[in-house]
Amino acid sequence: MTFEIDQLERAVLNDISTEVPKAILERFVTLTRESGSEDERIAAHFLAQYLEAWNIPYRIHHPRIHVSVPKKAAIIVTHPETKEIRAKTPSCSISTGDRWISGEVMYIPANEDDLSDAFDPLATKKYGEVRGKIVLTDGYPVSGKTKELGMEGALGVIFISPGRYIHEGTIGVVWGSPDLDTMNEEPQIPALMIGKQDGQDVIRACQAGKVSLQFQTHLDNGWFTCPLIDIWIEGTEEPDKYVLLHGHLDSWHQGIGDNATGNAALLEMARLFHKHRQKLKRSIRIAIWPGHSTGRYAGSTWFADQFGLDLDENCIAQVNCDSPGCRWATSYEDMTWMSEAEELCKSSIKDAVGERSKGTRPHRAGDYSFHNIGISSFYMLSSSIPAEELKEKGYYGVGGCGSNIEWHSEDDLLHVADLDILVRDIRVYMTTILRVVQSPIHPFVFTKTVEELIETIEEYQAAAGDHFSFAAAKGEATALLRDMQEFYRQLPFLSFASVSDPSVKRVNAIIRQIGRELVTINFSRTGKFRHDLAVDMPRLPDLAAVHHLSRLEPGSHPYRVALTHLTRGQNRVAWTFQRVRKLLKNG
Repeated sequence: MTFEIDQLERAVLNDISTEVPKAILERFVTLTRESGSEDERIAAHFLAQYLEAWNIPYRIHHPRIHVSVPKKAAIIVTHPETKEIRAKTPSCSISTGDRWISGEVMYIPANEDDLSDAFDPLATKKYGEVRGKIVLTDGYPVSGKTKELGMEGALGVIFISPGRYIHEGTIGVVWGSPDLDTMNEEPQIPALMIGKQDGQDVIRACQAGKVSLQFQTHLDNGWFTCPLIDIWIEGTEEPDKYVLLHGHLDSWHQGIGDNATGNAALLEMARLFHKHRQKLKRSIRIAIWPGHSTGRYAGSTWFADQFGLDLDENCIAQVNCDSPGCRWATSYEDMTWMSEAEELCKSSIKDAVGERSKGTRPHRAGDYSFHNIGISSFYMLSSSIPAEELKEKGYYGVGGCGSNIEWHSEDDLLHVADLDILVRDIRVYMTTILRVVQSPIHPFVFTKTVEELIETIEEYQAAAGDHFSFAAAKGEATALLRDMQEFYRQLPFLSFASVSDPSVKRVNAIIRQIGRELVTINFSRTGKFRHDLAVDMPRLPDLAAVHHLSRLEPGSHPYRVALTHLTRGQNRVAWTFQRVRKLLKNG
């Protein structure tokens, strides 16, 4: 599948202006856009004023979503000497209120190669019993770890930042607002965060002898009404089909690089798409979410719930816009896209800004709240600081701000933004989206996806050895690849047809349905319209339990449970491949 830079792309990209983005950044630096706050409402109203002035159709929804807003935290070392340590508490922590929790500190080192993952709970036993202790460990607060420590009886957990900043974060494992299936999944003990230097001081004290401390955490946990902006730019030939472009409104502190720059980009793109709407073949829907950080993607999850049937029927792709336009972020070597969108994204980035790019499988983050519907997806974070520059600056890994370490801190201010780089990132987004909206045939190559799934099954078979056979899944996947290759060989005949041609519509309906099937089994465990927990999702998650087999005693109860799990999982995967094959033959 090849793409050409057409007249519409040139016209739209030549019209990019920094006037409105600059005004948005200058206004947003005066606001703390915490979900449920007055500043968040002011920010939404500020953006809506532009939409009104430009006569762009939009709605502001006011969903009531569950959020957890950290307010303050305190730590006082009480032994061997009295010392107060600056601390924060992450979203979704237990709030102790005015009650102090006291106990002995137990240090458990994290894997130095991956500070995003605190430690393997199975390895904690070599450090002693955590029951009744306050655990100190390295890295960011991450989903699942606090809950696991609570189940082992720890009083609380303190995470040590990899640098001088104490980066705001969350320990929540519930994706979006809870339902009856997930309401009891959150951690049940408090969590805190401290800076690197304070953490090292406490570690040395622990190595020298007994250390005791006390702490408090204060959070506002509850249901808040928040603004959600929903913009509609209608296409001319197939207006019911659309690309969903989105980013979050709420922030930690002023949050210029995460995500005021994203809001600025979304408004500028809304202006440009609307200006050129008479030439758009399909529609573009732009959503600006609340509840990203403190709600664990509660805004986008509400949207997926409320408009799930429409998204299933009409959404071609979803595109996240987070942290574009940050200083020094000139590399596109750390992008995110699903396999079927790789060719589209690489060619778009090359044509838009002349850069090579690399992309990885989307991780469980970034308002990707649409896996269970099965929507093809690309982009999450935008450009980033090149790897060699990160090394020169001594920067550690962060989750936004174009790799600037002010991410999720009080210093994420105007100096983090770069309007020239923002223009580059807008060019990338608009070029890629225009190619989805304008291409007669949806530009997603699912042969690439099936090849990846076959590789995954082969990897799982190697891990299983003689304990389990994935022959059924492998056979169906191999047959599907042959059918898929034949399907795509026929598509060039329609590449110059009209978007409204019945044959084009029929083929595109098949492509969207392929995504509904393959995206779902590759990124989700739960059923349609349900949301998986906010934990890492392995490829073909129904089969990923194979990695447990090597640690289990053959013939034991856990071993047979795992085999049962894999049998059921393989049935789902093979059945899905069969459904796609029937779709290709009969669609």
